[in-house]
Amino acid sequence: MVRVWKESANVVKKQSFWYRLGSGFVIGLGLVIPGVSGGVLAMVVGLYESIIAAIAKPFVNWRDNIRLLLPLGIGAAICLLFLARILEYLFAQHTLPTLYFFFGLVIASLPSMVRLANRKGFRLSFLVSLCIGVVLLLLVTSLPRHAGGEATATFGLLRSAMQGATLGVGLVIPGLSASFLLIAFGFYEELLGAAVHLDLQILIPAALGFVPTIVLASRVMDWLFKWKHSHVSYAIIGLMLGSLWVAFPGWPRTSLELVLCAGLFALGIGIASLFLRERAV
Repeated sequence: MVRVWKESANVVKKQSFWYRLGSGFVIGLGLVIPGVSGGVLAMVVGLYESIIAAIAKPFVNWRDNIRLLLPLGIGAAICLLFLARILEYLFAQHTLPTLYFFFGLVIASLPSMVRLANRKGFRLSFLVSLCIGVVLLLLVTSLPRHAGGEATATFGLLRSAMQGATLGVGLVIPGLSASFLLIAFGFYEELLGAAVHLDLQILIPAALGFVPTIVLASRVMDWLFKWKHSHVSYAIIGLMLGSLWVAFPGWPRTSLELVLCAGLFALGIGIASLFLRERAV
C-alpha cells in the first residue's frame, strides 16, 4: 500500500503541470466519444494507477493528490466544455478517421504496458487474465443499446444520479467506454446536452452519483493492483484489446478515406509516443 502511494507521489514530482493538464484533456475524450475508454486513455498517458490510488485514498499524501488530480480535472473539464460539440460532430460525420486516431493512441501504448506487466517476469497464467479481460469486455458491450430520446423534464434526481454513477464506472475500468455505457442505458444524449448547456438540474445530481461511485470503484481497482499487479495489468490489456475489437469500424472504403485514416492513425501513434517519452524522462 505504502509503495503505491510513494509511486503516485513520485509520478506527481516527475511529470510537469502541463503534462498533467494535457493528460486530463486526453482522458476527457473518453467522456464524450462512444467506444473510447477514459481508463484506457489514462493508461496511455501513464497515470492510471496513480489516479486510482489518489482517488481511493484522497487524504493520504493529500498535497500530492491535489497536485495530480487538479490539473487532470481542469484538462478534462476543458475538453468536455469546449470540445464536446466539435468531437460530437467529428464522431457523427467522420467516424472512421476519428476512431483510427484513437486506435493509434491505444495501440502505441500496448508495448509499454506489456513491459510494465512483465517487470517481475512473465507467467503463462497472465494469458488467462488477458483472455478474461477480453471476454468481460465483450460481454459488457453486448448490452442492447437504447436511444434515450425522451424529454429531460421527465427525468428525476435518481435517474441523473444513475447517469453519474454509470459515468464513474465507465471511467475507472479500462476498456469500458463511459460514453458507450451511457448509450447502452439511454443516458448519453441527455447528459452530453446537459454538459454542453450547463444544465445544473441534471449535472448536480449526476455529480452526486459520480463521486461516491468513482471513489468506490477506484478502491476496488487499487486493491486489485496491490493483490495481483501483473495479472490485473494483463486483464486490463485484455479489456483494451477487446475494446479495439468492439470499436473497430471497418476498413477505409475510398482513397481519400484511406489517406485520412492512415494519417490520423499515425498522428495517434505520434501523440502517444510523446506521452510515453515524457513518462520515461
